[in-house]
Amino acid sequence: QHYFIQSNLSLSSNPSTMSLISDTLTREELYDITLDPEKLAAYPGFQRALEMGVADDMAFHHDLPYEEIKELVEKEVGGILEGVEEEEKKKRGVSWEPVGSTSIRGMPGTLYPDALILFDQTPPPRSVFNAILDKGFTFIGAGPLHPADLWFLKKVVKEGSRLDGAIFKIHLTPSDLGPSRMLIETRDRCNANKEDFEDYKNAKVEAAKHLESGNVMGYKTAKGSSKLLKELKEKHGC
Repeated sequence: QHYFIQSNLSLSSNPSTMSLISDTLTREELYDITLDPEKLAAYPGFQRALEMGVADDMAFHHDLPYEEIKELVEKEVGGILEGVEEEEKKKRGVSWEPVGSTSIRGMPGTLYPDALILFDQTPPPRSVFNAILDKGFTFIGAGPLHPADLWFLKKVVKEGSRLDGAIFKIHLTPSDLGPSRMLIETRDRCNANKEDFEDYKNAKVEAAKHLESGNVMGYKTAKGSSKLLKELKEKHGC
């Protein structure tokens, strides 16, 4: 099976990077890219993310449907991990965690579900990588904070729901990776501590002004003014 990618990005004339510009890549070729830092850095997956509409209609919601998102995330991730043998999951320490604003009850934010699929150490389990692709997710490449944080996106199809057309993001990441630990602790602190919740909420509401003009990166950067996020970024080396 092949997974379509397309990019208009101009890459270096280095043959090892130019070879990434092709119409199709097999899952084996995609996985092999994750093992090569140079190819992973050059991989044009974020162009595909834009084509999927990841930057479109990034509306800020004060009333995210927490329970509906929780059910969706559990169903999607559960379906992925059902495709991985139990022995392999145990051997590689595979587990998962819901993260992001959609995992914090009552937290406003964008309507984009987010989850981590964790494993004990690099390289990522090939079986899990393939299982994510099998469930219709598109490999995007490495996240901006660490090359071992692999991102996959899928457009939600749920007619009649506010989630219809939302983009679901999965991170395939080592369990001890700083950015992943930060996401988990942000969720746990906000769910357990009212002061942390209000601090992060207020930073997000203020940052949401950037979304009104379509400045997605401005929104993400401005959220960092949160006292909680500054503390956790330093703690986890992000």
